[in-house]
Amino acid sequence: MIKKNKSSIIILITGFLSTFLIIFCAVKKDDIIHKYYEYTIDKKYSKAEVNEYYLDYKFDYVSNYTDTTIKNYDDLINFIYFALNSGTTTTERYIDSSYTSYLNDLKLLTSSEGKKLREIISNLNNFVHPYNSSNNIKLNYGSEYKIGITINKAYEEEEIKEINNIVDKVIKEKITNSMPTKEKIKVIHDYIIDNTEYDKLKYINKNDTTYKSNTAYGVLVQGYGTCNGYADAMAIFLNKMNIINHKISNDEHIWNLVYLDGNWYHLDLTWDDPISDINVGRDTYFLITNATLKKINDGTHNFDTNVYSDALK
Repeated sequence: MIKKNKSSIIILITGFLSTFLIIFCAVKKDDIIHKYYEYTIDKKYSKAEVNEYYLDYKFDYVSNYTDTTIKNYDDLINFIYFALNSGTTTTERYIDSSYTSYLNDLKLLTSSEGKKLREIISNLNNFVHPYNSSNNIKLNYGSEYKIGITINKAYEEEEIKEINNIVDKVIKEKITNSMPTKEKIKVIHDYIIDNTEYDKLKYINKNDTTYKSNTAYGVLVQGYGTCNGYADAMAIFLNKMNIINHKISNDEHIWNLVYLDGNWYHLDLTWDDPISDINVGRDTYFLITNATLKKINDGTHNFDTNVYSDALK
């Protein structure tokens, strides 16, 4: 029997390329094995628990944890994933009495060596709809054998409305049902590039707040973006057109991965814009294989093949 811990500990975990604040944060490096995920519908959850942006796939990398009690470390990570993917802002789970090491696991996750945990949260954000991604996550635990999560979402409701109005308008005007899927993607790829300028102020000064360029709002509403914004904007269009995709990232860059005709392709609108003096064409990074990406060898598209192993398929 676990003794009750009357105290409560709060941890703030931020998402990809945002300010990071953690109280007692760290991670045990080999606790999670990331695998290629299968596209099978997870029917365990209640439809009432998820919003319209929930991505209805079961991943091998992570899965949607819908049980009421957390029994092990993997359940804990999957609980965080489901909370993000479902679109909730707050939820909690009980800790099963058999999970006797939960405090040790949480301490490992929240010690001062928290780099891997940041990577985990960043990866989870890449596998959810941009509207359900987070700026930061607050975990609390201690009393009553419960773990709670509060999510500060990356997008506000008014921003989502403005973005959706643009997305719906563009699709209505530029996309037809008779178009091959690849052509639809190319139309959106060109539209975003033609109507967006890379935010050089943000590139020079990461604290510059002139534009919300690290989001799809900056790209589609304000006309300025960084790699985060380009990738989010493309992902929103792809999801709207029911094209399987997710984002892929490293510590410095983020882009899209698209599933088309049974294969996975890289899609990088940021570099197709382009933003540098490197002589690349407008379509250099348009739906290219991993082999082609490796041949380009630009030094900015390295990624964890254990997490994003589908890129190797």
